[in-house]
Amino acid sequence: MVAFKEIIVPTDFSEHSLRALDYAIEIADKFHSRLEIIYVIEPLLQAADVSWTTVDFEQLNLAHKESAQKQLAQLVEERIPKGMEVQTKTLFGKPFVEILKAAKANNADLIVMATHGRGAISHILMGSTAEKVVRKAPCPVLTVKHPKHIFAMP
Repeated sequence: MVAFKEIIVPTDFSEHSLRALDYAIEIADKFHSRLEIIYVIEPLLQAADVSWTTVDFEQLNLAHKESAQKQLAQLVEERIPKGMEVQTKTLFGKPFVEILKAAKANNADLIVMATHGRGAISHILMGSTAEKVVRKAPCPVLTVKHPKHIFAMP
């Protein structure tokens, strides 16, 4: 029998990723799985010569991380049933790389993620995070489409 003990759920807090989280919760409930909800921050890189600016990129990254951790805590409080085992992590790096690393580090049995994130422009420019995860994941990946993106047959 297939058992999903460890489920990784990447989120970007979009409506799409929250729908994927709902699927993960249902699966976790049925299999008594542990959820790990992760949020990945692509760090703001500091240019080689920034003497012209007073922007503290390290401070901006730290503020982003603190905000993400608060949002993750709120997500758990509002959506995760009491008694379900859940952990949250905020990571820095390329989203697909960090998702794959988390899956390997946790011996994940399943990754549940949305097919669409925050924007179509970033998909065109960088490719889909979901596509990269599906191609390289060490475990099955359940991709969840948002109802608005499901093609209806005539």
